[in-house]
Parts: sequence; structure tokens; C-alpha cells
Amino acid sequence: MNVLNFIIAANSGTLMEGIVSTLVYAVIGIVVAVVSYFIVDLLIPGKMGKQIAEEQNLPIAVVAAGMILGICVIIAASIV
Repeated sequence: MNVLNFIIAANSGTLMEGIVSTLVYAVIGIVVAVVSYFIVDLLIPGKMGKQIAEEQNLPIAVVAAGMILGICVIIAASIV
């Protein structure tokens, strides 16, 4: 028995149902991450995108990257 058959047998659904549910959860996670970014951008003074793109502000870029990673870890843990 190969791994794919084992995974399908372990779940109650078919492979297509698994793919669809994975895509749905991925879209939900991406949307929540983007909305979270914009909420944090509204809460802090200045615009993060402008600071990063135009003014080449590396510390803001590091903070934004850490924030996005942290939010994505929380979203992934809540979905699973």
C-alpha cells in the first residue's frame, strides 16, 4: 500500500475533497493574513508599505516580516 492510498484510506473523503478543502483553507489563511497586515498598518504611525518601498527602511521590513510570520503561524494553528 503506497502512501497516497494510506492517506486516502485514513480520511473519510476522497482525494478531490481533500484538495478542495486544502485550497479553501489556504485562501482563508491568505485573506486573514492580508487583512491582519492592513489592520496592523492602520494601528501604527505611518504606512509600512511606503516606509519599506520608498524609504528603504530595513527595520520596518524586518518588523513587518516577523509580524506576518507570527500571524501566519497563529492562523495555521487555528485552522489545523
